[in-house]
Amino acid sequence: MAITLTAVLAVLVVIAHPDDETLFGGFIHALTHKLNASVDLICVTNGEGGYAHAEASEPLYNNLKLSTESIGRKHLPRIRQQELFGSGRILGIRKYFFYDQIDLKSTRDINQIFTEQWNKEWVIEQFQRTITTGNGVNGYDLMIVILPNVNSHGHHTASGLLALQAIQRLQRIKSTNITIPTIIGGSEYVLTQPPNYSADPLAEVLTNITPFEFHFNLKWKVSNSRFVDYQTILLWMAAEHKTQGGLINEILSEHDRINEQYFYFAINEQCNPNGRHTMVKNLFTQLTNIHQSY
Repeated sequence: MAITLTAVLAVLVVIAHPDDETLFGGFIHALTHKLNASVDLICVTNGEGGYAHAEASEPLYNNLKLSTESIGRKHLPRIRQQELFGSGRILGIRKYFFYDQIDLKSTRDINQIFTEQWNKEWVIEQFQRTITTGNGVNGYDLMIVILPNVNSHGHHTASGLLALQAIQRLQRIKSTNITIPTIIGGSEYVLTQPPNYSADPLAEVLTNITPFEFHFNLKWKVSNSRFVDYQTILLWMAAEHKTQGGLINEILSEHDRINEQYFYFAINEQCNPNGRHTMVKNLFTQLTNIHQSY
């Protein structure tokens, strides 16, 4: 069965923390502003673990001592959600789904996250529910997750892995009434070799296809102004996350980064594979053609 898009491209983005959307900022902004796509967003954690970076922002939030762990954990979920809304307004996010899992601490130990921080089974079930009902009967055409990487914050990798598990479970149902989106992973690092996350076969990306990697050029101009490119958009977004004071510096330190990199997961080939890779390729080609006119 060939994959056809809904009348309006429907996209579901998965992030671990309220600020991870900056990893995909160029691509998402172009989807909503150049292609008029509908983009919804899932945030898995409540962001309470960001208290360590919050001291400089305290005067902006009624002088709450957000850098004190107990106070930060109490107030940051609410504050960071509002910061995400600000960033999402720039991106054009239509709808949000908050799973409110504990942002306990930074770790690369995925098993520790699943046993001590998150309700793994509940999160997978929520992914399934959002995928099948979040956009009504039409479902989603495309799903974007953070590409699993052994060097990543464990929450980043865990959110991607659980989304892939949800896709796998929906595939096994084999129902013609369920629209299963094509799922791609965006890399938070500049990769010069094909990604390989051997700890979980669900994270396998196809490398025997052309292209196996898709680029969104952050140096493309957003409009006819020669000054405003997609790095500008990332800085606008980062500025909304005032409790996470280092985010702007992170983006500035990567100012020479040219591309966001996206990869096509092998699991897409397990369910109605005809046209999935072509759909993604055409999407990036369309965006390339649009931006070459500026």
